[in-house]
Amino acid sequence: MADRELHVADPRFVDIPTGALTDKAYAATARAVVAGRAQGAPLADRADTTQVCVVDDGGNAVSLTHTLGSSSGVVTPGLGFGYNDYMNCFDPRPGRPNSLRPGKTRVTMMTPTMVFDGQRLRAVAGAPGGTKIVTGVLQVLVNVLDHDMSAVEAVSAPRVDFQGEVVQAEARVPRSVVEGLGRLGYRVNRRTLNYDSYFSRPQLIVADRDGFLSGASDPRKDGGAAFDTETK
Repeated sequence: MADRELHVADPRFVDIPTGALTDKAYAATARAVVAGRAQGAPLADRADTTQVCVVDDGGNAVSLTHTLGSSSGVVTPGLGFGYNDYMNCFDPRPGRPNSLRPGKTRVTMMTPTMVFDGQRLRAVAGAPGGTKIVTGVLQVLVNVLDHDMSAVEAVSAPRVDFQGEVVQAEARVPRSVVEGLGRLGYRVNRRTLNYDSYFSRPQLIVADRDGFLSGASDPRKDGGAAFDTETK
């Protein structure tokens, strides 16, 4: 998240060091920096987002995240929809990656994601949830790719979020984990709900090695998974 604030911006205007940020040696260095001590800086939250993940029988895939943020309150007569308020995602301070400039695209929290193994689709994911989208999508993909969870298991697993001074943890997170984080210097708020809609709500489709598709919707809020086939 710290690198996101420093480097992620419209690539037409800012040179993003993608190679360095995705380098395993850099990841090891970053891991060493945060190991054993608490880190964090507060960020503002936003909500009101819809996520749709689709894969058809031809292998075409879509991850679509749509949002108005908190909405601008502006509606063009006759069009029937409101405009978003995401001009507020620009940094009003000059000389920064997301400083306001004509023609520039602003960065948002939206994280529609696809994962490939070579040319093979592995997962389609995305989520509503404001600033908690990135951490939620990341945890769900780690659950699938590193822990071999099913789609349902991945979106249902206990969730944490940390992008400020306090680690937010669902009530299902074991006390031993909470206490361990405390010993590292983190302040942890163990929340009261087992499935807490405070966190983002990832939607997920997983493709196994045989091409079998399974889908799941985060149980923390309204959503669903559906399968449809046409008889020819």
